[in-house]
Amino acid sequence: MNRSLTQANTYKFLWIAAILQIVWGFVPSASKFVIDEIPVELYIAIRLTISGGIFVAYLVVTTKWRKISLRDGLSVSCLGILGYGIASFGTLYGLKVGGVTNFALTGALGPVITAIISIWILKERPQRLFLFALPIAVLGLILLVVGKYQISSFAVAGTSAAFIIGAYILEALVFVFSKRFKERMNVAQYLAVAQISTAFFMWILQITVFHQTSQIAHLSLKGVAAAIFVSVIACVLCYAVLYWLLDYVDGHRLALFDGFHTLSAVLFGYFLFNEALRPLMIAGGILILIGLVAGNLPRNMEQEAPE
Repeated sequence: MNRSLTQANTYKFLWIAAILQIVWGFVPSASKFVIDEIPVELYIAIRLTISGGIFVAYLVVTTKWRKISLRDGLSVSCLGILGYGIASFGTLYGLKVGGVTNFALTGALGPVITAIISIWILKERPQRLFLFALPIAVLGLILLVVGKYQISSFAVAGTSAAFIIGAYILEALVFVFSKRFKERMNVAQYLAVAQISTAFFMWILQITVFHQTSQIAHLSLKGVAAAIFVSVIACVLCYAVLYWLLDYVDGHRLALFDGFHTLSAVLFGYFLFNEALRPLMIAGGILILIGLVAGNLPRNMEQEAPE
């Protein structure tokens, strides 16, 4: 009886993980709606102001704000500017140049890149399956770029891939170096400091460099709704649900659900923006997902595999 109940709870959490990634898959399309109406730099500032403000409000209302040192606060602020600010330039310009479908398929490389950075910086010992998965993912990326070239050009395909991969490398570096600070403060406080600091940095750039604030008036109701969706649903609620799930589901199992994110984003891009798909793009995306799955298989499965 207890075993059945446990299995039922496990299935419930896995269903939640799947639904989470499907909802998250709408984020590239929602962001595309916004950056078609206002500049990328202004969108980053607006998005982080809303999401960071929500985290701050939550911490104030729940009195869960912990006292942290000035050094830790500045360090998290710098990581936020790099991970939420500078990296967002890469992902959003990659999205703007290459489109939702290309972004979604290339984005499946994210967990693989994070694993590579963790192995390099933290000296983690890679699984044998990861060494098998890496060249598959790279081959998938090559096919994806070639497939994108068939409907645009190598300049568009290469530029989009370079923006997105560069952003994921920076995000992975920030993720690795952020671990030490997440042990000293709760997740909400870390995200609040990182996002509000980045929003402040982006507004300073708006005042001194970009001068784009007047273009907020160009946002349609659809653009406003999309910006609020990304800020509230994706940047706040989805992260909250993800961290909640980590208390019940192993991280490597959750990583496998990134495939739902990719599939969902591709479908949204296809139906909402009529973006073309070529066989090579589909094949490349499949190879990247195979690399993701193989690279995240539990270590005990690898040990049980026959020699």
